[in-house]
Amino acid sequence: MRERTLRACDSMADYVCTRMEVTQSADVPDFAISADPPIRSRRVVVLRLVRTALSGLVWFAIVVVLLGVGAAAGSTAVWATDAKVPPQVAAFLRRTGVAMPVRAVQVEQAPVKSGLYDRALVTGIYDRASPSIVEITTSRGERRGSGSGVLISPNGTVLTNYHVVRDATSIEVTLLDHTRLVATMLGRDPQDDIAFLRLEDAPPSLQTLTLGDSDELRPGELAIAIGNPIGLDRSISVGVISGLGRTLRDGDRPMRHIIQTDATLNPGNSGGALLNAAGEVIGITNAIERAAGRTGFGGIGYAVPSSSVKRFADRLLAGEHIRHAWLGISGQDVTPSAARELGVTVSRGVAIGSVVGVGPAARAGLRKGDVITAVDRAPVETMDAFGAYLDRTYRPGDRVTLTISRGSETIETMATLEPWPEGDMAP
Repeated sequence: MRERTLRACDSMADYVCTRMEVTQSADVPDFAISADPPIRSRRVVVLRLVRTALSGLVWFAIVVVLLGVGAAAGSTAVWATDAKVPPQVAAFLRRTGVAMPVRAVQVEQAPVKSGLYDRALVTGIYDRASPSIVEITTSRGERRGSGSGVLISPNGTVLTNYHVVRDATSIEVTLLDHTRLVATMLGRDPQDDIAFLRLEDAPPSLQTLTLGDSDELRPGELAIAIGNPIGLDRSISVGVISGLGRTLRDGDRPMRHIIQTDATLNPGNSGGALLNAAGEVIGITNAIERAAGRTGFGGIGYAVPSSSVKRFADRLLAGEHIRHAWLGISGQDVTPSAARELGVTVSRGVAIGSVVGVGPAARAGLRKGDVITAVDRAPVETMDAFGAYLDRTYRPGDRVTLTISRGSETIETMATLEPWPEGDMAP
């Protein structure tokens, strides 16, 4: 080691130089010019000045890049090599208030995780949940079908879609270890597409899943589907909750409060689990949307919400056949433009398009063209909202008071709700 007096630029902008004393080993490259150089030509001095300026700019660029990378990665930018920081850079960093590391340290970056997909989370949920997913095989005379189901109790209760086991003459369930068991139907809710099965001779301590709270869902939340598409047992797909409160129709009969997801679904997924980030069942996958002329999954899938399962769970476990309340009309939403076309004075409600001849609405005296504006004094806004309110609030046999706008008159009438007809669906 020997002392050398170096000049270091105090300002990178104007290259004004002041003297500073440093100790540096002789083998370190000369990043600055000597304080007391021998008499040299002006050209040499200028070249040295240019070299010094360029060296400082290069180190400044490195600092900027390191700081930028560190900020982007969510960690503090530090030097990752053992190279000494030249005095020019040191002076500049001090002037700009940037911390100056004395020696190299290892770069530590926070783990980068997506808010939507966390590999450890998803694989952990799959490991816990997949043993509770079963394959369901049905026979209907010469026809055979297959779908999925979810074990929800250790004694062998399976939750699935009603359409998976509808009209089946025999039902067989395959467990994780490929054990095949005969199953019988306990209760069914055709309109919500729900069925409970009971396994015969079920082994003890079956691994089960918990029903979550679908009412707490929000669009954008994680959605994990596990089922048996096209016979591929316990397949997983990951997406988000795309929408809530959808209404599907099987013929004329509506399925309400449906969850929409973009998690990939295919034939065979019906009856499988739609899980949240806690690994709870928040839906039973039951349908996909297909564009006309296309096959396969188009990015829109549906699931029966767990709230619909919980609503009638006790009755279904007791073997009951759930029937939903039915008024016996079809209708359309009343908007200001529709009101002008219909010649009515109200701007909201449900305009009756047709009345089933022997249904509750016909018996109550409702007619085509009437506008329902309230039920038991609760305002009616849209056809979907009206149907959902009847479905959630009333049971067959309940009497309701309907407020009707008919021409310039407003009248009230009583209707006794009936069960939805079986077989061919009626409005």
